[in-house]
Amino acid sequence: MLGTFILPVAQALRVSGFDPVDELASVGLDLARVANPEWRISPVDFNALMFHCEQLTGDEAFGLLAAERLQPQVLHGLGLGWLASDTVYDGLKRMVRFGKLISTGLELDLVEEGSFTHVLVRPLELENTAWSTRDYAVGMIARMCQLTLGEFLAPVSVRIERPRPTEPDRWEYALASRVEFDAGMNRMTWASSDIMEPLVTGDPALARVNDEQTQAYLDSFLVHTTSRSVADKIVEHLPDGPPSQQQIADALFISSRTLQRKLKEEGTSFTELLQDTRLQLARKYLRQPNRSVVETAYLLGFSEPSTFSRAFKRWTGQAPGEYRDSSRNL
Repeated sequence: MLGTFILPVAQALRVSGFDPVDELASVGLDLARVANPEWRISPVDFNALMFHCEQLTGDEAFGLLAAERLQPQVLHGLGLGWLASDTVYDGLKRMVRFGKLISTGLELDLVEEGSFTHVLVRPLELENTAWSTRDYAVGMIARMCQLTLGEFLAPVSVRIERPRPTEPDRWEYALASRVEFDAGMNRMTWASSDIMEPLVTGDPALARVNDEQTQAYLDSFLVHTTSRSVADKIVEHLPDGPPSQQQIADALFISSRTLQRKLKEEGTSFTELLQDTRLQLARKYLRQPNRSVVETAYLLGFSEPSTFSRAFKRWTGQAPGEYRDSSRNL
């Protein structure tokens, strides 16, 4: 899923009195990586983050608190295209059309039934589900509808696949709707006439430009899914030393031979991805003022700083210290 989805979570942590950088780090997430617009995180990691936030804050409505802080930019081009939609209904259609941008582990459907329109949200089933992830998904949709209309557009009803909380009024207040808990699905329902009213902010040309940008990103992401997955797993393993191809294949639940074939089809190899990932991380770490060459070497899985220095000079023609000094003087 989009890494930017942790931004509203970080803001909710901050208003709850906690340091988001430290708390994200405690579950293995680096908030600084949000600066990379292509960064994506697994649903498992996001679930772990939300579960941690629930436990830390003691707030059963933490998912709603985070959703209320969502801005359209979190959804990249989709969010901006949504805002430029002719109607709220068109915005919801865009969300379903580009659902894989939001998360490959999420199924979204738009269903018309008589005078009502339903949005169905089917997250990936996980062990030890953090119910705040359901609240966050529903709250995100409600938030975007509100931003699109310029005022709160209340659903007729909301059904959430989560146990009934101790203070259900908080959900009904936040969503401005009757909420049914312990439901067998996550569903939001609007009167079709409400969401098909033309919006004065509609801008078809702007929406089309953002649709094209979103589709281009999605096409690139889906084409290179294996390479991206491998790079993400390499990052996770590096502090313990450079992982082998077999280790990464095991982490992705495929055979080493299948992994090799998929990477070859994408025009790369495990060795190339390992080196490129280490190089990109090295450059990033060395640009950080509080990160030493020694610390960078160990984070990249090198057993000795001298080994890292030789490798970095081979990759870039510069010693790590030279690169660090020159980048900080820019």
